[in-house]
Amino acid sequence: MSGIDHAGYEDGDEVRLTTSGPVAKWRLRRTETGLRLGQLRALGSERFTWADLLRVPLAAVRVYVLYFPSRFNLPVDAAATEALRVFGPATSEQTSVDFWDPQDVHFSDALELFGLRSPPALVMVAGLQAQVAEAVGTDILPDSLYCISFSDEAVLSDRQRMAAAVNIAHEILMRCDNREIARYIRGQKIKELLAAIGHGAGAVRDELIKLRPKFGLPGGLSVGVG
Repeated sequence: MSGIDHAGYEDGDEVRLTTSGPVAKWRLRRTETGLRLGQLRALGSERFTWADLLRVPLAAVRVYVLYFPSRFNLPVDAAATEALRVFGPATSEQTSVDFWDPQDVHFSDALELFGLRSPPALVMVAGLQAQVAEAVGTDILPDSLYCISFSDEAVLSDRQRMAAAVNIAHEILMRCDNREIARYIRGQKIKELLAAIGHGAGAVRDELIKLRPKFGLPGGLSVGVG
């Protein structure tokens, strides 16, 4: 891979539902400058999501990390990229880090696939490595797939806050029950989601909320916390 490759409802919480999505079907292209989208067909009757796009890389890892730069070479890009290039080699082969190419002509389409409004943004996705062995000869069900994204520049540009965000999200993705987390996102049950995270990863509610993450599912449903 390009980049670094290791092969209830309460005040202050937010629920967002995105029903529209791109109708094109894409493939993932790897270039020397980062990831790009390659369009396979202009229109399609079946909905295409980031789960379809990342099927291959997700099968090889338990956590997949992806950074979308601002396209303006801002200080936040340098800070986030440097932090992730330190983080990647400090993890096992179960975690992979990639960077999206800002020169990709379909950059905005890639953002839309993940429900992102604008860059910069950091997306951390639950991988499927632990489930591949159990799904030999069958399609891997998407009910365990979800992502955690951060788009607050105050978090992405600050090394300490960036480290806290990545480490907390990484522990959630590695240690929590992915199907349980995805189920709470699908049901927009924020209180249960936070309780499951606290039980599975030891992440305290207040520490997570101040980092303003968004939990999302393939297809556009997302739950904002903070």
